[in-house]
Order: sequence, then structure tokens, then C-alpha cells
Amino acid sequence: MPNVANLQNVGDRLYDEALYEAAKIIYAFISNWAKLAVTLVKLKQFQGAVDAARKANSAKTWKEICFACVDAEEFRLAQICGLNILFR
Repeated sequence: MPNVANLQNVGDRLYDEALYEAAKIIYAFISNWAKLAVTLVKLKQFQGAVDAARKANSAKTWKEICFACVDAEEFRLAQICGLNILFR
């Protein structure tokens, strides 16, 4: 098949090279919600990160986003994350 790319590897490489906007597009396209959430934290887009974490529905992702929100003093969003960790 022509034009086949391993988008997960491309997204990971972009993330590793701190090209977060490009990684965000790739992760959204392939529906990797956990990686998208972490990438959005790097971009300081905390509401979007919480939305992506909701779609990922992973305790690890919720914890990462929760700690990032607390560090950024986004306490309302951290509360949402914390509740999802507790009642998951």
C-alpha cells in the first residue's frame, strides 16, 4: 500500500523532539487519547487534557493530568481528575 506510515511512531518522535503541536495533531488523528492528554499538558491546554483523559479512561493518565493541573494551579480541573481517580 502506498503512503503507509506508522503514525504512532511519528507522534512519539515529534513528542520526544518537543514538537507538541504536531504531535497533538497526530495523536488526535489516531485517537491515542492518553498521549494526547499528556501532550496537551505540555501545551498548557489543561481543559483539553482533561477531556482527552476522560476519553482515555486510564488511571495512569488521570494521575498524570491531575498532578500537572495541581502544579499549574488549575485546582478545579485537578478536582475533576481526582474524582475520576477515586471513583473509577
